[in-house]
Amino acid sequence: MTNSVMTFLEKKGANLDPLLEQTNLPIEFLRDPSYWIEADEMERLLEFSEKCFGEAYAAEGLLEKVGHECSELRAWGVLDSVLKMMDSAGDIFSQPDRFLSYFISPPPPIGSLVTEKGQVSFQVPISRDKNPLCNEFLLAALEGLPKYFSGELAQVKWDETAITISWDQDQESLFKDEDPGRNMSPQFLKEIVESMEQSQKELEAKNRELLLKNQELENAKKALEEKMQETIYSEKLSGLSELAAGVAHEVNTPISYVMSNVRRLQDYMVRAQQLVTLLVSQGKLDKQAQKAMQRMDWDYVKSEYPQAVQDSVEGLQRIQDIVKDLSFLAKSGKLKKGQKTACQLTQLIENAIKTVSPQIPSRVQLDRHLLFEEKLDVDPIRIEQALINFINNAVQSIDGDGAVRVITRPKGRLAEIEISDTGRGMDAKTLENIFTPFFTTKQAGQGTGLGLSIAHSIVKMHEGNITVNSQPGRGSTFLIELPCPL
Repeated sequence: MTNSVMTFLEKKGANLDPLLEQTNLPIEFLRDPSYWIEADEMERLLEFSEKCFGEAYAAEGLLEKVGHECSELRAWGVLDSVLKMMDSAGDIFSQPDRFLSYFISPPPPIGSLVTEKGQVSFQVPISRDKNPLCNEFLLAALEGLPKYFSGELAQVKWDETAITISWDQDQESLFKDEDPGRNMSPQFLKEIVESMEQSQKELEAKNRELLLKNQELENAKKALEEKMQETIYSEKLSGLSELAAGVAHEVNTPISYVMSNVRRLQDYMVRAQQLVTLLVSQGKLDKQAQKAMQRMDWDYVKSEYPQAVQDSVEGLQRIQDIVKDLSFLAKSGKLKKGQKTACQLTQLIENAIKTVSPQIPSRVQLDRHLLFEEKLDVDPIRIEQALINFINNAVQSIDGDGAVRVITRPKGRLAEIEISDTGRGMDAKTLENIFTPFFTTKQAGQGTGLGLSIAHSIVKMHEGNITVNSQPGRGSTFLIELPCPL
């Protein structure tokens, strides 16, 4: 539902920032048609959508308008393709439980199903009075289903728990009981649809698992933040270690499993594409199959599917990176003998800048003045990671044109690294929390609040020190001191 509303409003040129600020859910989840959101949260988001944007569609109603135009939005994922393969309203409405299962989990049982010519009626254990906006969208979506094959809107009557759907056209069903003997039979197409629905259900099941893990992580984060308000940083980090280790263990396995399933689904799609290409090259597609492929926008699905899979893989990879960061915090402590190597500080900084450079916008200038020429005994990989995090933080603090400056210089028996920026700066409250795990001033979905915390842990494990000076509107300066070898 959320993806449909967001897609509709974006096509109308609306600014979605006010809507996104009303939820803690990442935007990639709100855009995922297979992602499940709790009914109360969905009702709240729809209510806010109506409040912000409903006035422009007062005549018909925002949710009714979105539901009626779903066939043009491409917002339902695999369901869009399934519906475009249907020939008639009779095909779509003959099994209402299948349609409802895409929007309600667990799917509600259907009772008293009666199918007549041009009409179907049934009972569902859902009242329109509970979550009325969600149900308003579902009603409008049911009305708009015939538009997937250029039909007129259906008429839907929802009275208490009884739903009656009627339509103007009564076309011949695509899925006939008898095989007419064509090269690509309706039964074959039906099997494809069922296979796609099964894949959708499997993805939804894994999505629900991820949702539960995400909720557990969110609850753990809140509990951790409350505890952190009562203790100093070292105690906070100590309390985090056990939690981080547990989260990493619990999340890694399901993420790897889902990643494997996504790649397997990609393989299935490639096989299906190869089969269709073979049938086309051999001229074995009859007119009915060609028409069905045209309705489901096969060329569009074929071109968009690789990117969709890639986006999913990148999202899962991001979760794995977060778990990796948590594992690092859990294991952080003093370096063991043999972990340190004599390294040129200048080279470590150059490596960090090289890594960050592709993400630095052209409006931000990065200057360096590297005056420290001695070697340090450090873990080079971890020091580079800390430098990357500090420089990234400086770049991301700049909204318009600006500059980041990196300076190294000797300070007695210390190597001092200064990383300053001309960005937004920080107030006193933010300064108190910048090294606190999960603390972030970025919008939801744009940061985990672990970057500076990890950088701080790396400096401390090298027996170094960090000082931060900042004022709102006047940028920030991080001074990092690392001990020199005797």
